[in-house]
Amino acid sequence: MANIMKLLRPLAAATFILGPAIYLAAEAITAAAWKSPSYSYADNWISDLGSATSGVFQGRELNSPLHVVMNTGFIVQGLLFGIATVLLSRTISGRRTFTAVTGIVTMIGYILVGTFHGSLQAQQNGTLPLHFTGATLAIVGGNVLALVLGIHWRKILETRLIGLVSIVVGAFGLVSVTALFITFGAGLPSGAIERGSVYTIVIWQLAVVSVLLRGQANSRAPRVAATSASTNTASTSN
Repeated sequence: MANIMKLLRPLAAATFILGPAIYLAAEAITAAAWKSPSYSYADNWISDLGSATSGVFQGRELNSPLHVVMNTGFIVQGLLFGIATVLLSRTISGRRTFTAVTGIVTMIGYILVGTFHGSLQAQQNGTLPLHFTGATLAIVGGNVLALVLGIHWRKILETRLIGLVSIVVGAFGLVSVTALFITFGAGLPSGAIERGSVYTIVIWQLAVVSVLLRGQANSRAPRVAATSASTNTASTSN
């Protein structure tokens, strides 16, 4: 079992870091190729980069020549997130099923976002709800996972720091996505607000990577303590 854990942690870390790297690279490359009009990180939504058609949508002018790159980034990030969380669930004690299931739900959300785009054409052909469903699953799923695991990890000394970080980023992400819907159409920089709910997931992934690589993310302290207590009891009885 110990050898399996030693294998799972670096695998989980690799998938957790590879997903965000590919996702952020895809976003930067696609945004840089958007020349007319230029892409605005403050005003344009991330999913605007994945629109396969040009035109005005929700007041934003879309023209993403490398939309395939962005949509690939969404899907790859989702697949790797799902794999990483399943691997992570095998290295922790407690919240295992929740971690795996929520990770898979988040994965499905990313895949839907990368497959069904946010555009006027999507609104006309009836696929826009699938895009927004995917965005909701990905954003809410990723941030809820960070928050719930953060609360769990915060109770254990060895994982207290990553627990605190997870709580902060998860809560911030959920507040941001709530603010995005409340202030939609109010003239605020909705692209920046949206990024406050998406980049928190990326930050959480990288934070978990750093702990996994130090071998401290597996919250097994209670189990070890219980085993020690049983051993001491047996010794006393003998």
